[in-house]
Amino acid sequence: MLCIALLAALIGAGGAACSEDAPPASRAVRTCGLRIWHKPASAEAHVEVVGDWDGWKRPGLALQKREDGWRVAAVAAPPGEHAYAIVEDGVWLADENEPMTGEHDGHEVTVATVADCERPSLRVDGVETTAAGKATVRATFVSARSGRPIDPSSIVARGRDGSTLGVAAVDASRGTLTFEASDLQRGKYTYKIEARDASGVVAEDARATVWIDVTSGSGEPWDPRDAIVYQVVLDRFRGDGGPLAPPPSPSARAGGTLAGVRQALESGEIEALGATAIWLSPLYANPIGEFPGNDGRPYSSYHGYWPIASRALDPRFATEAELDTFVGAAHARGIRVLFDVVPNHVHEQHPWVAEHADWFGQDCLCGQGSCDWATHIKTCRFAPYLPDLDWANDEAARAATDDVLWWFDRWDADGIRIDAVPMMPRSATRRIATAARRRYAHPGHALYVLGENFTGPGNYQSLRHDLGPYGLDGSFHFPLMWTIREAIALETAPLSSIDASFRAGEAAWEGAGAVMGLMIGNHDVSRFASVSAGNDGGDTWSAPPQPIDPTVYAKQRVALASVLTLPGAPVLYYGDEVGLAGRSDPDCRRVMPAEDALIEAQIETRELARRIGRARARSRALRRGGLTTLIADAERFVFAREIEREPSSGEEGSKDMAIVALVRRPTGPIDVPLPEATPPELFDVVTRTRLDVSSKVLRVPAEPFGIHVYVAADSSCAK
Repeated sequence: MLCIALLAALIGAGGAACSEDAPPASRAVRTCGLRIWHKPASAEAHVEVVGDWDGWKRPGLALQKREDGWRVAAVAAPPGEHAYAIVEDGVWLADENEPMTGEHDGHEVTVATVADCERPSLRVDGVETTAAGKATVRATFVSARSGRPIDPSSIVARGRDGSTLGVAAVDASRGTLTFEASDLQRGKYTYKIEARDASGVVAEDARATVWIDVTSGSGEPWDPRDAIVYQVVLDRFRGDGGPLAPPPSPSARAGGTLAGVRQALESGEIEALGATAIWLSPLYANPIGEFPGNDGRPYSSYHGYWPIASRALDPRFATEAELDTFVGAAHARGIRVLFDVVPNHVHEQHPWVAEHADWFGQDCLCGQGSCDWATHIKTCRFAPYLPDLDWANDEAARAATDDVLWWFDRWDADGIRIDAVPMMPRSATRRIATAARRRYAHPGHALYVLGENFTGPGNYQSLRHDLGPYGLDGSFHFPLMWTIREAIALETAPLSSIDASFRAGEAAWEGAGAVMGLMIGNHDVSRFASVSAGNDGGDTWSAPPQPIDPTVYAKQRVALASVLTLPGAPVLYYGDEVGLAGRSDPDCRRVMPAEDALIEAQIETRELARRIGRARARSRALRRGGLTTLIADAERFVFAREIEREPSSGEEGSKDMAIVALVRRPTGPIDVPLPEATPPELFDVVTRTRLDVSSKVLRVPAEPFGIHVYVAADSSCAK
C-alpha cells in the first residue's frame, strides 16, 4: 500500500506505515495486508472501514484512535486488488492516501493492491545519465516475508533489444543493486530487471528507463515542462508518397500513414519546431465503411476513435514493423511518443460488445432530445454504434486498463493522451495513470499522462477535478485557448486577458502539480486562422478558402508565440505552424499542405514557430521558469520567465532568464522596467538582434502584432 509523505511523522511516532509487518532495518521486506490511516474532522467522529473482503459488511471495521488525532486499522486482506471506503459519520470517503479509486454502489471508493508477501519484488530507485552516454541505475531487491536475500547470480537487466546492463555493485545484505552502462548513443533504453531470492523464488520484475538526451544540455531528468508536443492526425498528415490530396468528402479517408509522419521526423521537419514529443492520433484497428453521424451525414473512422480491437493496429495506418521503426526513430532523436488511448467507448464491432454485454451501460445519445450534455455527460454515448464502457464494472475497468498498458509494454510509449475524460468517472483516469506509473515511472523517468477534458471559456474548476499527483499530469488548457482567440484572433478582449486567464487557471489547480497542454487549437475546434479571418462559422462540410490576408498570419504568429513561451507544455496541432484554415470538425482536419502550396506568409509563420520552439527547447527559463508579469494592458503583454540556475552551473544565486514581449495594436512604444537579475545584454531570438539593457529598462516597440523573445546574449539560444 502506498503512503504519502504526510504520514512520515506519524510513522516515526509509532506504528508501521501501510502494513502490519515492519521490515528489518538492514533489508527491505515485503509486507502483508493493509494498514489504513484516516484523520477525521473531529475527535468525536465515528469512523469505520468497509470493503470487499467481507462483502461490504456494515458496520465495518472500526479505526482505532491515536493521541495525535489519526485513526488506524489493520486489515488482513489477501494478496490482490481490494476496494474499500472509509465511512465517517455515515459519509463514504475515498482514502486520500491511496492513488487508485473505483466505483461501488454509486460511491467513489479506494482500490488498493495488497502485495504477495511470499514473493520478493524489485523496484527502481533512480536513474542518472549524462549527455556523454553514461547511465547509472539504482534498484532494490525487496525480500519476501521470509527475509531471504537475493541470489546475486540471478540478477539481470535486459533491454528490449536483448542487450544487458552491467551489474556494478550488489549488497545482498541490504538488497541494493547498481547497474552501469557507458558510451550509449542518444535515445531511450528500457530494461527489465529480474532476480530471485536464495531459495529460488522469482521476484516480481521492475522496469528501468534510461534516456540519453542532449536536448536541454543539462543533467536534469526530463519532465513534462520540457515538452513541446506536436499533434498529428495520421490520416490527414502525409502518405507513404508524401503530401496527400484532399479526401473525396470531409469525413472520408485521405490515406495518411505512419510512414508519412516518419518521413517528416527523419527529415528534421518536426525537430525544427523544437518538438520533444509527438502525439499520434489513435492507431487502433477501426471499422471499414461509413456510419451515420448525428447530422445524418456519412462518416468513416479515418480519425481512429472507433476501436474494434484494443490491441491491434489499423493496417491502413501502419504495420507492427513500421510502428517499431517509427518509435525507434523518434527515440533516437530524443522525441517522446504519446499514444492516443480511448478507454471511454468502443465500436459495436469490438468483440467485447458481444462477449461482455454487462461491461456496457444503456446510454442515451449525447445532445439528442432530453439527453443533454451537461446532465448526462457521464452516461451518454457519442453515437448508437459507440457503446460506453461501464467503469463501475471491475472486470471492464481492469480489462480497459490492461489494454492501455499494452501500448506501453509493446510499443515503449512515453505517455498517453486520454480521450473523453469528462465522460468517465474520475476512477477511470486514476486507475490508468496509477497502473502506468507503478510499472514505468521512477525517479529519473517521468511519464506524461495528458487528459482531454473539453470545456468552455472560463471553466477552470472542471479541469481541476481530474488533476493531481494521483490523477492526470495535465489537461488541455481550453479556457486559455478560448481567451487567446478572443484577445488575438477576434480582438474582443484586451491582451491582458491572456495573463488573467493563465493566472486564474494556476489558482484553480494550485497544488495539483499540473503541467497543462497549451494550444491555439486542436482537431475538435475551428482553426485559429479561420477565426482570425472571420469565416470559421457555417457548414463544417463547406471549406472556406485559405486566407491570404497578412493580418491573419500576423495574428497566428502572436498566438503561437504566446503558447510557446508561457509555462506549461505547448501543443502544436499539425498545420497551425503554417496557419492552415478550417471550420470545426471535420473541416479542421484538412490534409497537411505540400511545401510548394504554401504562400510566403505561411512560411514566415512556420519560421517564427521554429525560432521560438528551438529557443524554448534550449532555454531552461522558457521551459521551467516561473512567470512574472511586467506589463499587461489592452495592447501589450510583457513577462519574464526566470529560474534559479542549476547548482552544477557553479553560479550560486544566479538565474536563467527570458523576457517575452507580445504586442497587438499599440499607439506608441513603452518603457518596461526589468527584473534586477536581467543580464545587461539580451538576444532576440525572433529578430536575431542584440539589445543593451544595462539600464534595466526594455523599450517595447509600437509595431502591430510584434513579437520579441529575449534571452541572455551569452546563452546557447543566441547561437
